[in-house]
Amino acid sequence: MEDRRILVPWHQDNYYEGVEQWIREELERAGLELKGKVEPVKDTDVTLVLRIPTNGEEYYFKAGTFASHHEAVLSSELNKRYPGKTVEVLSANEEENWLLMKDLKGKSLRTLKDKKLWQKAISEYAELQIAELKSVDSLLQLGVSDRRMPVLKKEIEQHLGDMCRTGLSRDETRQVTALLPVLLDMCDEMDSIIPPSIEHGDLHTNNIRLVGDRLVFFDWGDASVSHPFFSTRVFWHALDDLISADSEWLGMVEEFRPYYLEPWTNLAPMKELDRALRLSDQLACVQRALSWHLYITPNRVKQEESYNKPSQWLRLLLEHRGLVGE
Repeated sequence: MEDRRILVPWHQDNYYEGVEQWIREELERAGLELKGKVEPVKDTDVTLVLRIPTNGEEYYFKAGTFASHHEAVLSSELNKRYPGKTVEVLSANEEENWLLMKDLKGKSLRTLKDKKLWQKAISEYAELQIAELKSVDSLLQLGVSDRRMPVLKKEIEQHLGDMCRTGLSRDETRQVTALLPVLLDMCDEMDSIIPPSIEHGDLHTNNIRLVGDRLVFFDWGDASVSHPFFSTRVFWHALDDLISADSEWLGMVEEFRPYYLEPWTNLAPMKELDRALRLSDQLACVQRALSWHLYITPNRVKQEESYNKPSQWLRLLLEHRGLVGE
């Protein structure tokens, strides 16, 4: 039987010795020294994060499994292209997927219940995606997963039934599988309005920080080259934190849509953009289900912890269609 621990490099003998040697070498190149003990901050079967005390500012080391094989090199590249908009990378080891980055400081957007600030964040994120439209080829060359619409359509056709079997009832399965031609048409329509760009994959408000007066986007381990609008679905879920007694989630989403879409109006009319974004509210549920089914769960040791994630996202698809009357 396969020993699935091999999926987690940092659970192997002598891993930490190699990591610490690399950290010391990279710090030395930057004129820094390791001062004190390297401390684990996060150690799961997906991610390892270590706190690195130095004689200067504090740094963090991050490593991921094959599911996020591009994170170190992508984070480094985005830092070069947009300094101040993502983590400040001291060094990245592409082969090992190791990242050494300066402590971001600042405050998580999740802790700042400021609606205008959140609206500014989703608008600035759209601007970053627009800037990356010209970089699709280079993103793919970096190893970022290709999940453009032709790929997504094949994945839907091949895996929709299997994903239903991760936890949907017979009736839910019937409803989802009946949507296959609708989902494929959505892919084509969205693709005809806005081309592919970078898609964060997990744009919740704990992956956005306010550092001084700057909004910083980080944790690119789930990123892909796909339809950019898919990023909004996870962000929309985060809007629950802004809902008050006299508001509701869908109304809050409606309030935020223009802030995301306005930067895109140089590429398409607002009416078409709004149509694409509403389609993405549904199709992104399927895209996220596929993320778990094909990219995340197979690269976990504890697969049972995320096995039913695809069915949860497909159920959200059905719930959303009911919510908007489709």
